[in-house]
Parts: sequence; C-alpha cells; structure tokens
Amino acid sequence: MRPYSRRLAAAALCVIGLTATIVAAPQPASAATPDGPSGPVIYHQGTWYLRSTPTTGTAEQSFSFGVPGSNLDLPVVGDWNGDGSETVGIARIDQSVPFPFRFVWSLRNTNAAGDPDITFTFGVPALTDTLRGRPIVGNFDPFDDAYEVGYVFPTDDGGLNWIIRRDLAQSSPVVTFQYGRSATDTPVVGDWNGDGIDTAGIIRGKQWMLNDEELQGGQADVSFTFGATSSPIRELPVVGDWDGNGTDTPAVLRNNPTTQVTGGFEVWLYRNENAAGPADGGFVFGSDVFAIPRTALFVPRLAIEVS
Repeated sequence: MRPYSRRLAAAALCVIGLTATIVAAPQPASAATPDGPSGPVIYHQGTWYLRSTPTTGTAEQSFSFGVPGSNLDLPVVGDWNGDGSETVGIARIDQSVPFPFRFVWSLRNTNAAGDPDITFTFGVPALTDTLRGRPIVGNFDPFDDAYEVGYVFPTDDGGLNWIIRRDLAQSSPVVTFQYGRSATDTPVVGDWNGDGIDTAGIIRGKQWMLNDEELQGGQADVSFTFGATSSPIRELPVVGDWDGNGTDTPAVLRNNPTTQVTGGFEVWLYRNENAAGPADGGFVFGSDVFAIPRTALFVPRLAIEVS
C-alpha cells in the first residue's frame, strides 16, 4: 500500500447492469509524494472491476483473472515487482492436497487478463472446519520495494498468528508474530503513519487497533472507533488512502437500505485520519448484482494503487 501510487479500493460496483470501459542493493523504503486518492475495485466471480477515484460512477476497467464462480479464489493486490504500481493476484485454496490444504498464489504484473507472472505455494487455509487462515499482502519489508505475502490464522491460545514471507521466492525465510484475538478480531494491513511501510491492524467490533511496528505485534499504537453504533446496520471494513496523502485510513461498506443484511454493499463511507469521528466522505459503487454471500470466506473488496 505504497503512498506514492494511486490507490483503488476493491468495492461493490455502483450501477445495476454495469458496463466497464477497458482502458542494485535495495534502500530502505520511505514515504514519498502520493499521486492520487483511492478508488474502488471489486472482484466478482473471476472478473475484476476498477475505478480510479473515490466517486460514484461505473467501472473504468474490467478484465478476467481467476476461476469464474469459484469460492476458493481469494483476491489480493500488491506491487509484485517493485515498480511502484499494484496489480492483481489470487490466493487460491488448493484442496488437491490433504486437509488443511494450502494457498497457491497466482500474481499478475499488469492489470489485465492473462496468465500469472508469479506462482508459488505458501500458507495454510484451514486449521479446522471453522478456523481458517486469511491471506494478507503489503509492503512489510523496509529494504524491499516489492510487496510480501502472508497469512493470519488462529492460535490454540486464542490469538492471531501473522506469518509473513520476506520475499516472494519459494525458499524465502518467514517472520512470525502474534497480534489480535481469534474470537473477535478481523486482521487488516495498511501504512497507518505514512512512512511507506505496511504494518498490522485489527478491527474488534467498531474498534480499529493499529500497530506501527515493522514485522511485529505488541500493543496498538492507535486505537479508535469508526462505524455505525446501531446494531442492525451491517458493515464491512476496507482500508484505503482516500485523500491521497500517503496514509491508509478506514472505510466501511454498507448496504442500501442499511437494514439489509445481504447484498452488494455499495455505499462507501470513509475517514481521512486514523481517529474517531464521522465519515469525511462517501460514494456509491456497486449494486446487489455483485452481492457478497453472508458465508463468504473472504470479502472481495480490496485496496489497490496504480501509477
């Protein structure tokens, strides 16, 4: 989630009957001048839909990458080659091996249809029938411009283990740390302080608890509430750089009407700082055509930056 690229956030698409217009030794990473705010993107049944600004409208680009109709393809985005632009990927739950299965990562270096440019196996999708791993992606390593991948899974003592590769090579060493609780927390990743490095975060109910430490857990450096306090309103979290200042901040997706518990989650409300308060802005991008099942393994709404 590099601050000098333009972010697009994976989102529900806003118009029913959507039509899309296709259009040496590393130095430590550092914050740089951002070139635009986040815009919305959605992954739906093997097709990606992208919009470049956080405004109401239709998709500006669409293409296929992933298995159509599969609920085992989990969308991810990252800068896989370190060129400053994020592109799409799939973390597939491979059930061809014995339980607890494995993640097979298929990554593209361009936002277009085609074969994966990088493929490897890493991670455990399932620990039991109900405890499941979650793929994560970010620029975790300050000495590597290319993004790293990882996964978060519940521990026996009720915590959340974060397992992150130091690079994309099959033989790469990994870093392991614990942050969060398995029973209550949703893991998120972002550059919470604008230093160019992605770090861990968790959402516990409406409480966002963000850690600024590189490749480690510990205590939250920032904690605040964001989202509806009314229990009938169901919300899904998304992270983005909504004002283009290089810092990742929260957003929530809601249905329309808000009392609807299933649907496309087409209403976006975002904050421009990591602090409690009302939404600073919002837009509509999506419809119930792109409904998210209540039992979805992974919400197909992500964040992406393209230069």
